Amino acid sequence: MTQSRKRTLFAGCLGIATVAIMASCSNDTTSTDDRATAMADSTAKMSADAQKAVAKKRKGMASAMVSADNAVKIEKGKDGVYSKAEKMPEYPGGEPALSKFVENNIAYPQDAIDQNKEGTVNVSFVIDEKGKVTNPVATGATTGNGLDEEAIKIVKQMPDWTPGMVKGKAVKTRLLLPVTFKLSDG
Repeated sequence: MTQSRKRTLFAGCLGIATVAIMASCSNDTTSTDDRATAMADSTAKMSADAQKAVAKKRKGMASAMVSADNAVKIEKGKDGVYSKAEKMPEYPGGEPALSKFVENNIAYPQDAIDQNKEGTVNVSFVIDEKGKVTNPVATGATTGNGLDEEAIKIVKQMPDWTPGMVKGKAVKTRLLLPVTFKLSDG
């Protein structure tokens, strides 16, 4: 917790204590209802500050693993892109390195953290004949709160892959990468 956040929470707690002491020690003609309302208002303010502190403490994680449909035939689509190759494209270092890249480089959007937003973004992209990542787009239902944009951004940042191969020749191959966003406390 940051120093300023601690001060804010302390000040909120101090305000509640001050109102409680004033209410119990007061000899004036302020009604009990007025004192109770003042205490409730102070408690609500502290509660809102505490909620913001908890929201800021939450952290987001993301994971990803390329999915492949083994039932798909090896054939070139009308756009010249294979949906399956004899030898599928490979991320440098394989699946473990891909997962680590996503976990280490993704920035969970603050808006999504504040809104407790989690979900999976399916990013479709093409690995061209040189291993470059091209045309990443989110497919399916959107998750919102910046998660779709962040998933696309991380795919765009990927290093070159080993391209897919058909009959010993490098080919353009379409891949689907589900990027799962998950919140945790801590």
